[in-house]
Amino acid sequence: MNNNKFNKLNSVNNPKSIHGIFPYRGKISPIDVNNILHKFGVKNKRVLDPFCGTGTILIEASKMNNKTIGIDVNPIAFLLSQAKIKIQNFKKELKNFKNIKEKVKKNSNILNIPTSVKDNFHIKTAREIMSYSFFFNKMSSYLKGCFMGAIALSARGCNHYVWTSNIVGKKIKPFRYINFEKTFFNKIKKHYYRSNKNIKVFNIDARHLAKTIKKDSIDVVITSPPYFNALDYTSYHNRFVIDILKLNKTKIKMNLIQNIKSYKEDMIQVFNQLKLVTKKKSKIIFIVGDKKEKDGKINKGSNFFTSIAPFKKYRIIERKYTNTSSQVIDKINKTSRKEQIIIWEK
Repeated sequence: MNNNKFNKLNSVNNPKSIHGIFPYRGKISPIDVNNILHKFGVKNKRVLDPFCGTGTILIEASKMNNKTIGIDVNPIAFLLSQAKIKIQNFKKELKNFKNIKEKVKKNSNILNIPTSVKDNFHIKTAREIMSYSFFFNKMSSYLKGCFMGAIALSARGCNHYVWTSNIVGKKIKPFRYINFEKTFFNKIKKHYYRSNKNIKVFNIDARHLAKTIKKDSIDVVITSPPYFNALDYTSYHNRFVIDILKLNKTKIKMNLIQNIKSYKEDMIQVFNQLKLVTKKKSKIIFIVGDKKEKDGKINKGSNFFTSIAPFKKYRIIERKYTNTSSQVIDKINKTSRKEQIIIWEK
């Protein structure tokens, strides 16, 4: 393989895998991750993803005999990463589901339905979701992830599947009834796999990761950082989950690196932390994209990150987006953006 090229991928989608459990906004493709890991020979290493999201990079890296560590401050991402890595055997997961199902049948509590759910779901589906949400803390980690994924899938279904897997569109009324219990159960069956134990995830802030990660301990950092244009990770399907689980959206947003005004300062802080925890001959790999400004000008994400990083020895591989939602949006907006992979050598 050419040192500055990647094999062309005809698709970056693999919805039946564990990674299809929930349409987390900004999620990197596992097929793409696998391609990158093989490209740079990331095997038998100690790997860190400081913005791990739902753990896609961690799981794919663990398949190549790497010990992986993930960091994410978003509680939704943390719950989903736990769902992927803390999986019991299938019989135990089914038993847990059946126990929850029985509790739901016996429960007569009338629960308040959040406005966002009333406004986007069939009322019968909404009631079924809230009935199961009452027992969320009784669910295993895997079931919690499947429950969240079933919420997102039900939202699409109630809106006649016009919405894409990761974009919430306009409401399509009258809403279609979706049997939530069946959707939940099918999620459990569809995404189950045997988890790898060589993965750890911490629900902490990447701006302070050296408080948790041992200094000079990481061989490779590989991540897709928070979006260059400060994408809102509390919107889209995440919003329904936040409202249903009664999480504090304002507090979540305050803790995320998504404020445009402080983005540069925040990322400089993260880089300084990465400098502390990485070994002398480590690699730091960032997968970033272009940013389209209001005036139509395209700014390269690689220019921004290389200008603030403390690591001066680097190379950049640039490529077009491959069959992703970004590519679809670019066609609509008549924009031609590209993605860059930055490889720093410490």
